[in-house]
Amino acid sequence: MNASQNPLYWSIPVGTLCATRVRISFYFPLLLLALCLRINFAIALALTGIFLVSTLLHELIGHVLVARYTEGDADEILLWPFGGLTWVQPANTFQSQFFTAAGGPIMNLLICLATLPTVLWVEGGTAVFNPFQLPFNEFTDQWFLQLVLLVFFVNWALALLNLLPVYPLDGGRMVEACLYDYGSELERKSLCLKIGLVTGMLLMMLGIYLDNVWVVALSSMLMLLGILEGANQHWGGSYDDSFMGYDFSQGYTSLEQDERREKEPRKSYWARRRERKQAEKQRMLEDARIADERKLDRLLAKVHESGYDSLNTQEKRFLQKASKNYRANK
Repeated sequence: MNASQNPLYWSIPVGTLCATRVRISFYFPLLLLALCLRINFAIALALTGIFLVSTLLHELIGHVLVARYTEGDADEILLWPFGGLTWVQPANTFQSQFFTAAGGPIMNLLICLATLPTVLWVEGGTAVFNPFQLPFNEFTDQWFLQLVLLVFFVNWALALLNLLPVYPLDGGRMVEACLYDYGSELERKSLCLKIGLVTGMLLMMLGIYLDNVWVVALSSMLMLLGILEGANQHWGGSYDDSFMGYDFSQGYTSLEQDERREKEPRKSYWARRRERKQAEKQRMLEDARIADERKLDRLLAKVHESGYDSLNTQEKRFLQKASKNYRANK
């Protein structure tokens, strides 16, 4: 089933950024609803907005632009209540595969770095380093500083989450890229899945120990993704969609195409852009050549009827230039 046909992936387009279509899931408001059931509405609204913008920057700058810069390609982003999905195809090199995966967490860490002075300056601001607990329960008269703290908090949590060596997170793809020269693709994926499942189990134990339902739910979902990805590999890609109807092996969450699938590589965004510019340049040159030929025909007809002296200075220069070009190309 195609992702766009699956009800879980229904979304609306919100525009285009950097030649990339951006869509928001119909279910994104459920994130706000879930937060409102547990925390203050103003805090929930702020967290939802920050999460939306941070996820967009994570996907657009961290994944899409990095993929294109390393000769890969990407053309669409879906913002989900659980994060983002980017349809991207890194080039078949270690640099492209590793940095396309690493670009997302790096983007989040850069945002953290930009807001770190405020975190260290505000009294009690270091509480944001705990990704399992909000640094405050409601806004006060220092709401702007607290908003900056929430920006750090959200991006810190996103960076830590995506650095986990678990499929389909960025950390799992970074591990896979580091194993670029290790065995076959199937062997690399099998090892990465084992690492991801162990990490998921450890994360679940941590969630149970901390009595944190969010961590338990997250670890359960990550382990499920690992199991389904393993089933997909075991059945040679014939397993019906890796997760909830979307074949992750065809989207960003798989940085390599199945070696069994004979498929002509898609040209990168920059390659297509160069081709478009070259085609446009050729069209303009052809239009100019046709216009010059028509002008030359008119001038020759004028000379035939009224003689060479009937031409003005510009027309004579044009005719002389055309004559030189003709002799040079003869």
